[in-house]
Amino acid sequence: MEKLLLGLKLSTSWTDPPMLLMAAIPYATACLSVSAACLHHGLHPLGAALPWLFTWLAWNVGYHRWLPDRGVDTTRYLLWRDPALRRYYRHRRVPMAALYEYYIAEKFDWNPACEGGDCYQILQRHRDKFVNYKVTAAQLLWLSTQFLPAWLTGTGLGVGSSSGKSVPETAKEIDEHYNKGNRVFAAMLGQTMTYTCAIFGEVPQFASDAYDGDYHASASDGALERAQHRKIEQICERLELREGETFLDIGCGWGTLVRHVAKNKRCQATGVTLSKEGHRFCNESSDATGADTEVLLCDYREIPPQRRFDKIASIEMAEHVGLANFGPVYLKRVREMMQKPDSRFVLQVSGLKQGAGFADLAWGLFMAKYIFPGADASTPLQFYIQQCELAGFEVEAVENIGGHYSFTLHKWYDNWMSRRDEILNGDIDAISEFSTGVHLFRLQEFFLAYSTIAAAAGSATCYQMVLRRNTAEFPRCTVRREQGRV
Repeated sequence: MEKLLLGLKLSTSWTDPPMLLMAAIPYATACLSVSAACLHHGLHPLGAALPWLFTWLAWNVGYHRWLPDRGVDTTRYLLWRDPALRRYYRHRRVPMAALYEYYIAEKFDWNPACEGGDCYQILQRHRDKFVNYKVTAAQLLWLSTQFLPAWLTGTGLGVGSSSGKSVPETAKEIDEHYNKGNRVFAAMLGQTMTYTCAIFGEVPQFASDAYDGDYHASASDGALERAQHRKIEQICERLELREGETFLDIGCGWGTLVRHVAKNKRCQATGVTLSKEGHRFCNESSDATGADTEVLLCDYREIPPQRRFDKIASIEMAEHVGLANFGPVYLKRVREMMQKPDSRFVLQVSGLKQGAGFADLAWGLFMAKYIFPGADASTPLQFYIQQCELAGFEVEAVENIGGHYSFTLHKWYDNWMSRRDEILNGDIDAISEFSTGVHLFRLQEFFLAYSTIAAAAGSATCYQMVLRRNTAEFPRCTVRREQGRV
């Protein structure tokens, strides 16, 4: 049901692509009903086949033939390795859903004669010349499995139940993505090991925009590190952290924020993570830097019920809790842990575009399948605001930091590309046997390039929200003389 709810949240009109895609459900149900009725009443088998024959004709003749797909030479951008695909797509645009499948499977390479063969530059400057954003049959088949119980699909936990997922389901989801190996993430994130949107004070320079392929220059210029530090300081400022206060970071990743708060703000800092690799990194880094931190390896629902905190942050973790859990479980638990009337909560979440088009939908489906399977709580802003208010929070401030999100992803892309040789040679390898060598490199390359573009176009964004408990006791009109304001 979470997929249906998300589709409704993304749409502003019944003609929006998510609504059209969801219309396939009642349509398929009607076709099945007609076929079953014909067979049950002993009618001619052709009657049972007619709905599916009509569907085949509408799909292949109406949907695929009448829409403009020709008049392009894809070999200007792609060097096909597969002869059959080269023949088929020589003068036909490639569906985005198929493009990333083919690239990850090594069916083609980027043409070095175009933008130096740079994945980001080719997609950024030329994608509409050789790509279409149609939904494919393979995509529909994959989507259909998302509405089935896990035991029926045989894919294990996390399919068909991600909206109200249990602790084991959430743990499996986190394990699949965040336990690839700390060296893999270091190759992308850089020194700060911060897997969340940074805040840039200046327009950064990118090697992939310079056409010279010198990704190392971008990876070592310090712009990302300064931006991540600025983001961490902004979170601390918006929390109004004071020395000696208790602080909780829900979904602390590799512990960068927790260590900063412990060492620089002199607070009692606690982090919570479900990633075993991240937990190990947090403890080793705290020991190495002398930061007095506490990092719990557990789900947010397993935090001891008696624990209370002065200030709480959750930075791009809430997307994993599921739509059904977001308000009544996740936000409720956060509110219970807020210790004082003036306790603050900074919630940073990735968001999606309201009124999503086919290009937005193509990006979202790619992310759902390959990068964050089960992370269904990325929505337009209106869902977050509504859920926060229903959970008893007052929204003090909201900032859309989507532009910074694009800059951050671009820096991660240049970091990743600067380690290309190491990754392809197996010097940086993932723990997962399914994400090694070329497969790992291409998957992350496409993800970072495509996501950079999506964030710049508004398909994806990021919101930073400052929340407090909606109670009369909150000192809204307190005179803060030390800050020189009323």
